[in-house]
Amino acid sequence: MASSGATLEDIPSVDIMTELLRRFKCNSKPDKRLVLVGPPGSGKGTQSPIIKDDYCLCHLATGDMLRAAVAAETPLGIKAKEAMVKGELVSDDLVVGIIDEAMKKPSCKKGFILDGFPRTLVQAQKYISFGPSGMDDPSHLA
Repeated sequence: MASSGATLEDIPSVDIMTELLRRFKCNSKPDKRLVLVGPPGSGKGTQSPIIKDDYCLCHLATGDMLRAAVAAETPLGIKAKEAMVKGELVSDDLVVGIIDEAMKKPSCKKGFILDGFPRTLVQAQKYISFGPSGMDDPSHLA
């Protein structure tokens, strides 16, 4: 809300109360970092919104994030598009960069759900090396 430049008077009271209730509910939730693994169509994308809402987590789906980065023409999105246009896989470094950027958002403060990441051993190793504090031990993953 604050980033939109709106003043408090411009925001409907019901929206303020909804956000306060959400923050109150989320404050008591433990931090979680989840990795959903499964083939396409196995239900990762179906279960993620339920888990996200119940535990106040952000949902990081690499496919969605890559498409959004390409559409927004971010530096990483431009590089990803170059690979996609050539019919190549997006490099591990680009995918890890997009995940790293997303995990720094305030909405990921309580934790996150990784959907479609990591897909390779290199991505997993890079994730563990840069992941949130305490992530040097992969046993923290649920």
